[in-house]
Amino acid sequence: MPRDPAPRLLVFAALFVTGAATLALELIASRLLTPYVGGGLTVWTAILSVTLLALAYGYHLGSRWSAADARRRFVRIPALAGAVLGLTAALYPLLLPQLAIGGALTGAFVGVTLVLAPALVLLSAMGPLGIALIRTGEGDSGAGEVFAVSTVGSVVGVFVAAFLLLPFMAPPATLAVLALALIAVSVASARGLRETAGLVLVLPGALGAAALAGASLVVAPETVALGPYRVAHVATERSPHATIVVADVTRPGSEGVVRVYLEENQVQSALGRDLPGRPLSYAAMTEAAVAATTPPGGRVLVLGLAGGVIASDLARAGFAVTAVDVNPAAGAVAERWFDLAPDVEVVVADARLFLEGCARGYDAMLVDVFSGLEIPEHLVVRETFAAAAGCLREGGALVVNAVVPPLDTRPTRRLLAAIAAATDGAVAVYEETPGAGGRRNRILLAGVPARNAPTLVIGDYPRDLFSRESRRLAPELVTPADLADVAPLTDWSNDFALSIALATPAPSVFPVPAQWY
Repeated sequence: MPRDPAPRLLVFAALFVTGAATLALELIASRLLTPYVGGGLTVWTAILSVTLLALAYGYHLGSRWSAADARRRFVRIPALAGAVLGLTAALYPLLLPQLAIGGALTGAFVGVTLVLAPALVLLSAMGPLGIALIRTGEGDSGAGEVFAVSTVGSVVGVFVAAFLLLPFMAPPATLAVLALALIAVSVASARGLRETAGLVLVLPGALGAAALAGASLVVAPETVALGPYRVAHVATERSPHATIVVADVTRPGSEGVVRVYLEENQVQSALGRDLPGRPLSYAAMTEAAVAATTPPGGRVLVLGLAGGVIASDLARAGFAVTAVDVNPAAGAVAERWFDLAPDVEVVVADARLFLEGCARGYDAMLVDVFSGLEIPEHLVVRETFAAAAGCLREGGALVVNAVVPPLDTRPTRRLLAAIAAATDGAVAVYEETPGAGGRRNRILLAGVPARNAPTLVIGDYPRDLFSRESRRLAPELVTPADLADVAPLTDWSNDFALSIALATPAPSVFPVPAQWY
C-alpha cells in the first residue's frame, strides 16, 4: 500500500534550501576558479553549460530514483551533497592550480566540472524526489509548486552568496557553510519523514567532510615559502567587487621587503620598501613611458589604481594625477598599506563611463585595468580608446599595459588595430623580451608621441622583485598598414577573451594559501 504524502511544508523547505545552494554554488565557483583560469566569458560559459548538463542528469536520476525508496533518498541526498562540498573545500587548493597547464579554455571546463558537477547532480535530483513525496494524483501532482519553490530558493541563494557570504569570507569557507546547511536539511528531513535510519549511513561521512573543510580553513599559515621567497600575510580586504590580499615578500640573503597587492592570486601592485626602483617590470616601463612623453607638471589620468604605486610615483615626480578605479575599497587599501601619495585624486567609477564623460585636458593617460587575470572586455575596444583619445590634449600620450600573447597573434593584433584606429596612428610596443611567447606584459604607446617613440632608459630596472639592473628598451613600431589584415576590436565584434584563451595558457599565479582569501 503506498505511503501517505509527505508533509508539504517540510518538503518545500528542503527544496528551498537545496535550490538556494544550487545557484549560490555558481557564484562561489566563479570566485574559486578566477585565480587559476580567469573570470571572464570563458569561465562563465563553462559554469553555465556544466550547470545545465549536471541539472539535466540530476533530474534524470531523480526521476528514476523516485520510483522506489524516495523518502530515504530525499533524506540522504542533501547530506551527500554536503559531504561533496566539504571535500571540495578541503581539496581544491591542491587540484585547481594544475588547471592552467592545459590552457585557460580546457582548464575552465575541467575546473567547473570538478567544483560544480558532483554536487549539482545530487541537488537537482531533489526536485523529482520531492514531487514523488507530495503527489496526490491530481493535476500535475504538485510539480509546478516544487519547481516554483526551488526557483525562489535559487534567487535567494544568489543574494546570500553575493552579499552575505563572499564579501566576508573566503570562497572555500562559503562551501563549508553550504555543506553544514545541507546537512541540517538532511537532519530535519529525517526527523520530519521518520527516516532517521536512512541518515545513519551518510551523516558521519558528511560531518567528517565538513569538519575537514573547517580544519583546512582554521589552520591558516601566516607565512609560506613560494620558490625563493618567504611570503607573510598582512591583511585581507573583502568587498562585493573583489578580495584583496596584502602580503610582505622577503628573500633570504637579500635586503628589503616587497609589499604586494594580490587580487585573485595575481600581483597587481608591488612596493619595494628600502629598495630602489620598482619591483615589477611593467611598472618600471609604464612610469618611464609616461615620464618620457609628458611635459613636467602635466596632468596624468591613471585608469586602474590597485595599490596606487604607479599613481603615487607619478605624483611624487611632479605630475598632477587622477586615478580611477571601479573598486570602492581600492583607495583605502592603497592609502593604508601602500603609502598612497596624498595629492593623488581618487575617483570611484567604471573606466569606460569615466572616459565617456571626461573633458579634454589630460597630457597623458595610463590604461592599467584588470579584473584578476584579464582586461575587462568593454575596455579593449575601439570605442573605449576613442573616448580615451577624446580626453587627451592635442599631442597627449596614451599608454596601455596589456597582458597579451605575442604581437603576431590574433587577439593582440586586433587590440593594436583598435588602438591605432581610435588614435589615427601607429602604436609603439615595448617588451621586456621582444618576441617572447606566452601571455605577458607588453606596454603600448599611442597618440602623437608614438610617431617618434623614445627608447626607454631605466637605471633601476627589476630583474626580479629584489634585483635591479640598467636597461634600454627600444620600441617596435606597428603601423595601421601592418594591421590592415585584421579588424579592430569593437563593441560589435569582440572575441578578445576567447582568442586569448585559445592562443595561450593562463599566466602564472602567485599561489598564496586559500585561507588568506
